Amino acid sequence: MKPLSEKHRISKDLLTQTAFLAALCLFFSTLEYLFPRPVPFFRLGLANLPILLSFGILPLPYLLLLALLKVLGQGLIHGTLASYVILFSFSGTFLSLFAMYFARKIPGLSYIGISIIGAMFSNIAQVSLSILIVFGINARFIIPYFFTLGLISGTAMGVFANWFSSHSKWYKALRNGVSFEPSPIKDSELKKTGRVKSKDYIATILHPQNRFFLGLLLLIPLLFQEVLILKIVHVILLGILCKLAGKRLSYFYFFNLIFWITLFQILSPFGQVLFDLKIITITKGALETGLNKSFLLIGLVFTSLFSVSPGLHIPGRLGGVLAKMFYFYEELYNGKRRIKRSTFINDVDNLLGETQSAAMEDHQKEKEITTKYGKKKALIFSVSISLLFYFLLVSGFLITSWNKLIGIL
Repeated sequence: MKPLSEKHRISKDLLTQTAFLAALCLFFSTLEYLFPRPVPFFRLGLANLPILLSFGILPLPYLLLLALLKVLGQGLIHGTLASYVILFSFSGTFLSLFAMYFARKIPGLSYIGISIIGAMFSNIAQVSLSILIVFGINARFIIPYFFTLGLISGTAMGVFANWFSSHSKWYKALRNGVSFEPSPIKDSELKKTGRVKSKDYIATILHPQNRFFLGLLLLIPLLFQEVLILKIVHVILLGILCKLAGKRLSYFYFFNLIFWITLFQILSPFGQVLFDLKIITITKGALETGLNKSFLLIGLVFTSLFSVSPGLHIPGRLGGVLAKMFYFYEELYNGKRRIKRSTFINDVDNLLGETQSAAMEDHQKEKEITTKYGKKKALIFSVSISLLFYFLLVSGFLITSWNKLIGIL
């Protein structure tokens, strides 16, 4: 094999770094759903932290690629790729990126100032689209509140970026272009934190590409299911598929997510009153909306975990970078339980360092996973799973239509 030139090697390393930082964006974006949104489309901006920390590491073309991967990844993970929400994400991400890129050239400006500027320009883009697409001119009433929240979140992200950049050994090594050696972990600790791989039974049936496209196919019934109990069944089945695929699931994380998302939704009551607790009124509409949102998010995470596996190749150069991003995201997700509050920065450094090096070494082996049972077994499995999920979707449509008919009569 002809050795890579120095230019190509540097390009390959930068693509790997970009894919890894995009996986960090994706990982942080899933955490944002634990927090309430005071107004529509508002976000804390956690997913922008890796972009903020990438200035001085990545050239502008790779920064643009990082922003694109962030938008595409969030759209795929959260099911918004084909919706108007992707326009808000795209416009906010790229406008803030350009604003921060030029702002960092201002002498003496810290991450706090850069982050605030990025947040303001992101808000400008999203408010403009809110006026043009969703709320019309009435959106002007939320502009002061919206920009105040943006100022607060931008300041918080800047403070964290300042602290992380000054304390993280992994980040300092990345900026200096040297390798970071994480601290060795004992086997007993690996078992506690979930880094030991479980057996992947799905790999004996489906090729990584087939598994990826099956995962995309299963997104449709999850996104369009309107009956809550059937959506819960969807999520449980996806969780079973994840376990069969050797994925380790943090049940506490998901129960915590359901609790907080539902709680914040209950704070805006509407519909039939179920319980009046004086302090808070629990209504059927708010409760169902909260549960629907939380189980949808869990289902999207499960789908992502099931779909991505070693050996996955998406056609094209962008597809290859996307595959690396999803692989890194899975490794970060699987290792999140290793992070403890008392040793936060050291645990984060070790997780990031191991994920960027060891995980990529496994991925670059690019071994073809040979299915044990052949194409017939894979076809039977894929068709059976798809029929089950789409049967639940059709059942949901029938139940919804029947309830509407009864209401009319």
